[in-house]
Amino acid sequence: MFSGLIYLLLAWGSFCLWSIGFAPYSCPSSACSAVSYIFGRPLLLWGAAYYSFSAVLCFSGLAATKRKAVLTIIYGGVAAHALLLLLAWRGTGELCPVCLKFLLVEVLLAVYVTISPPGRVFRVPAALAAAGLVVVAGLLAFNPRVVPAAAAPAVPPAKIVTAVPAEKGETAVLPKQDFVEKKTSTGLKSLPSSVKNDTNKNPGLAVTTLDKRPVTLELAARPALFVAWWCPHCDEALQEVARLPEGRRPYVVFTYLRGNDQGEIEAKLKRNGLEGTTIYLASEPTEGVKGVPALVFLDNGQVSHVEGVKAIEEKLIGK
Repeated sequence: MFSGLIYLLLAWGSFCLWSIGFAPYSCPSSACSAVSYIFGRPLLLWGAAYYSFSAVLCFSGLAATKRKAVLTIIYGGVAAHALLLLLAWRGTGELCPVCLKFLLVEVLLAVYVTISPPGRVFRVPAALAAAGLVVVAGLLAFNPRVVPAAAAPAVPPAKIVTAVPAEKGETAVLPKQDFVEKKTSTGLKSLPSSVKNDTNKNPGLAVTTLDKRPVTLELAARPALFVAWWCPHCDEALQEVARLPEGRRPYVVFTYLRGNDQGEIEAKLKRNGLEGTTIYLASEPTEGVKGVPALVFLDNGQVSHVEGVKAIEEKLIGK
């Protein structure tokens, strides 16, 4: 019964976190940003389903009578969670400590069930776990919080281009700023050769305005800061921007959009002292940028970028 109760508690915890609006991408690291949704459904609901099903298997006695099948399911869930953590680490270079703790509990439970499979049937707990599984399955199938793919904003990814003439497309031109260049031996990353430009071609950044108009931002005028409204670390980067004089602030580009973003974007700007700031949209950052916050800028005529709050602060302020 012990393993079943732990699985039931994990399922209840995942469901409660989802119900209050918590998301894995609000974890202490930025590692979960790319894997918070699977097939358009929140990771927490998938976790609650897995935990509920595992609890049913333990409470029903199937862990003893159908040992191989049950262990395949349990270890399959552990492997899937470990794979998600690996993908997050490869994408961001970070591991979420919260997710690691959940995974550790899953591994210990899997080992416990392997050594001591529960063979006794507990009907009432099994019924509760089964009821929870039905509820979670219904939410996965008809989750009202998930925006259908067709309803997501038709915003293309950001792209480095040679700045086009005004008659061929709108160009956002801002006054030249006294942008502080601080070259360091670490943290400076050049984008792939496919997005590098000759110094005489005045490279620009193709993004979209809030009303879905394409616009080219001139990187010779100022750098571009990529952030996401759901990213907790982006708050620090935006606060650094708010401390700068307006003439030295970078373009602010919101990326990794999830649908119905405008209200969240406006709230994030207000929280960080940038209410009323002109912002731009891109479904993804430029090629080579692996996470947010990230700053894209010109370095000796070449388009480069840095990622992370500290590197951005060094580049903007020159600390």
